[in-house]
Amino acid sequence: MNADDGLSRLLVFTGILIPFLMSASCVFSVVYLFPQLAVVFHVGVDALSIMVTLSFIGGAVGGVFLGMVADAYGRHVGLLFSTLIFSLFTIITGLAGNLWELYMFWFLVGFGVNAENGITYALVAENWRSGRGLMGGLVQGIYFVGIVLDAVVSGMIRNWRLVLVSVGVASLALSLPLVMLAPETVGKIGLRQVSYGDLFRGRLLAVTILSTILVASAFLYTIPLVSLAPTYLKAVKPLGLNAWLIALPLIGIVAYVAAGYASDVYGRAETLIVLGALALASSITLLITARVNEGYVALPIALTYFSSSIFAYLGIWISELYPARVRATASNFTFLLGRLLGGVGPPSLRRRRFMKSPPSPSRRSPWAPSPQQLPTRRRGFLATTDLGNPGALIKGVGVGLINPTPMEMSTTNDYEN
Repeated sequence: MNADDGLSRLLVFTGILIPFLMSASCVFSVVYLFPQLAVVFHVGVDALSIMVTLSFIGGAVGGVFLGMVADAYGRHVGLLFSTLIFSLFTIITGLAGNLWELYMFWFLVGFGVNAENGITYALVAENWRSGRGLMGGLVQGIYFVGIVLDAVVSGMIRNWRLVLVSVGVASLALSLPLVMLAPETVGKIGLRQVSYGDLFRGRLLAVTILSTILVASAFLYTIPLVSLAPTYLKAVKPLGLNAWLIALPLIGIVAYVAAGYASDVYGRAETLIVLGALALASSITLLITARVNEGYVALPIALTYFSSSIFAYLGIWISELYPARVRATASNFTFLLGRLLGGVGPPSLRRRRFMKSPPSPSRRSPWAPSPQQLPTRRRGFLATTDLGNPGALIKGVGVGLINPTPMEMSTTNDYEN
């Protein structure tokens, strides 16, 4: 079955897009809950941000294993396992009783999410003869929609446990039936017939090395940018701050779709070169502007957001370069280093001077949240937090951040059970 005609194409599109959307919603749902979790578990947000790092590391491990499963037993099997894992452990995290359980459960959420993403890249490459880049841009851009969805849910539901359970249940209900809409594209050959050694033989050796370097570079550029930019903007308070914070994810969606389409029309490598040049130019402009007048950094940050669409079609492009028998294995393996770097990059950069959190007073435990780390709400905006935390506003979403009132600081019972 090929997804080039009418209804079948729409069904395949739905079966790929919705599970990908729910994977994004699951893995980033926790970042809006950090202020509540800090109060409930009596820890600082720095300790909670380790959950984000662990989700990337879990994704690196899960992608390596479940990618092989998808090549050995079929795309459906790989997608069902990965979807079950990240959905169920999102629900289970809502039942966590201590910090170590949060760490373990969120590692497993990442384990499933990133594996699902890598298998999806292979599925798109196998079901679209044309327009693969555009499809890749749509799929990757849907991450921004998933995070906006998390912001809405966490703004409507005050109890953090109910937020996680709701997101996980929605993912199970929507994703599991829909993954079966995408046609199976490989036969069952067994794990013994799938070898990572194949990725390093003949011409695939050069493809694997170059793809790994390219993906790692894209992760190092994109993840710290979209993780730290909203927090940095809040710190420097440029004109129209709230408008920029809302606009950034919208710019991301448009840019990812446009980059995917451009890669279909003008070529993958050609589009990559243009976006790479734009990324370099916008990054230099941002660095200069930040030194000269930080009040004008919003525009260069928006340009860097646009150029981050270099990531839009990478998964699809890499999947095109490998034979079907190792395609899901290869797409996940080449993302391995990037996922590891994506996990450790933002926390490392956060130690830079302008991203440091204020020191804790000596009378309070260093693990306890400061008043600035408690949740806040402004009329017309969703409750969220700044926290100087790289994970807190991952993928560029952040709105209405102000200091808490004494009444808001006292409402810790809203967050527990």
